[in-house]
Amino acid sequence: MHPLAIGYQTLGRAARTLPRPLAYAAARRLMDAVYLGWPRGRNAARRNAEFLLPHVHWSGSAPSLARAQFRRYGEYLVDAVRLDELTPARCFEAVGGHYQTWSDHWDQLEEWHQRRPVLFAAIHFGNWDILGGAYTHRIGPSMVLVDDLGHPALNQAIQDQRARLGMTPVAGRRGLRQLVDHLNDNGTAAILFDRPPRPNEQTTTETLFGREVILSNEIHRIASATNAKLIPLAATRQGHDFRFTPHLDLTHDPHTPLLPAFEPPLAEAPDQWYQFRDRQLR
Repeated sequence: MHPLAIGYQTLGRAARTLPRPLAYAAARRLMDAVYLGWPRGRNAARRNAEFLLPHVHWSGSAPSLARAQFRRYGEYLVDAVRLDELTPARCFEAVGGHYQTWSDHWDQLEEWHQRRPVLFAAIHFGNWDILGGAYTHRIGPSMVLVDDLGHPALNQAIQDQRARLGMTPVAGRRGLRQLVDHLNDNGTAAILFDRPPRPNEQTTTETLFGREVILSNEIHRIASATNAKLIPLAATRQGHDFRFTPHLDLTHDPHTPLLPAFEPPLAEAPDQWYQFRDRQLR
């Protein structure tokens, strides 16, 4: 079983019963153990942290940043375990959806809804599930292309909870066809695109902090095939509680790389980028 799946299952027993702040603290301790007990993930995180360190606001070393990323991922797992406590309205509140500064963004998304396909490009950063629930509350349902989380029961638990918040999870080749059909019907979808490419997969070269990164070009092919509006989207956790700041670029040029749009939140909160696999860098 994948070490993060073990962490989720172990954490789940306590995270549902403890007050949320104590659950976050327990998760950080548990992920310290995962960090120490999973050399492959630890070493990959350290290498990724070394890449980030010259460009971000972090006063410690690369190992300290890598360890902090594991701890922050533990906080995300608490949120994932407890998704069934949330409603779309609570998600909307958590991202400050009622603030006047976001009204123009919501109004624009509402104008596009069901009139043109919208494809959100997300990275493994902060909390992406909260954004899906917030979108459901203010605009409407969406579809998300998900990855295998390493254990069948874990997959089922997380995907069922996402569906309850208005996100339809799809996976694999069949899911990809469903997502394309959904976009062709002027639907809204989201993809976590910052994963390393699979063997023999078509790739693209993006740039992040001036360094070339090789990624799958899946999201670009989908956007091109469906004429979807491609929107970079992320949510930064504020402190160690349930408050988030959204980052989205409604004016993104689909012919330009996506990763540079995430440089501001990454520079602000590098510990919230959960990269436990080696990047393909040039």
